[in-house]
Amino acid sequence: MTIDQQIQIWNAVGTWVAGIATFAAVLVSLHLSRRNERVRLKVFAGLRDVIRGDGTPPEEHLNIGVTNIGDRSVTVNTVGWAVGKRKQKRYCIQTVSGPWTAQYPIELQHGKHASFMVSFNHTPTWLSEFANNFLKSFSDKELDTLVAQIHTSVGQTIEVKPEKNLVERLKKARKVG
Repeated sequence: MTIDQQIQIWNAVGTWVAGIATFAAVLVSLHLSRRNERVRLKVFAGLRDVIRGDGTPPEEHLNIGVTNIGDRSVTVNTVGWAVGKRKQKRYCIQTVSGPWTAQYPIELQHGKHASFMVSFNHTPTWLSEFANNFLKSFSDKELDTLVAQIHTSVGQTIEVKPEKNLVERLKKARKVG
C-alpha cells in the first residue's frame, strides 16, 4: 500500500469520525434543549405537624408539597387526587385551608417550594369525609392506586403516591366513619 493510498484511507476515516462527532453533538444539544422545556417537580403528600413555638399544641395538617426542580418556571393551577384504574378511576380537586397554605394558582421559579395544606383544626372532618365520600367504594388493595395530582398551566399533571402515614390514617378513618 502506497503512502497516497494510506492518506486516502485516513482521510475517509477522519471524515467518518467528524460526521459521527457532529451527529453526537446535535443529539446532545437536542436532549439538553428538551430537558430544559420539561416541567420537573418534586412532590410529596402526607401528614405534617405545624409547631408555632408559642406554647400552643402542634396542629396536624394534610400537606402536599411541590418544589420546582426544573429550569423553567411552573404555574400550579390546582392539586387533587385520583384513585382507581381505567373505568373505575375517580378524580377530585383538593381545597386548601389554614393560615400557612399556599393558594392557587401559584408560579414557582426554579428551586421554589409551595405547601398546599389542609388544617385539621379548620376542617376537622377532612380525613373521614375524604375516606367515606371519595374513597368509599375502594378496598384497601385498591387504595394503593391513590395518587396526589399536581395540575400545571401547561396541561401537565404530575402524580405522586401519598406517604404511608396518610394512607394508614385514611384506612382508619374509613373503618371508623
